Amino acid sequence: METLSFILGIAFVVVIATAIVAVYAVVKVSKVSKELEQTQQTLYRDIDLINRNINDGDQTLYRHINDVEKIVYSQIDSRFDKLVQRKQLLKG
Repeated sequence: METLSFILGIAFVVVIATAIVAVYAVVKVSKVSKELEQTQQTLYRDIDLINRNINDGDQTLYRHINDVEKIVYSQIDSRFDKLVQRKQLLKG
């Protein structure tokens, strides 16, 4: 009977230790899961910010290109008008 009680006691201790380890593992997995979720949210926010910065840069670049294009067309138009006037003066 003493041997049976001893074996049952040891088995009970092993079951309790296993339960404690299981609870500890669940808590650790929960913490890691929360950290992973926070890291994922941060990563998505950073990617979104980078995309916005790229789009803003693209818009600024396109605006600058359009401004330069207007200046170039204005210069060409002005030079062409001067050339036409000079040609008319030479004819007349």
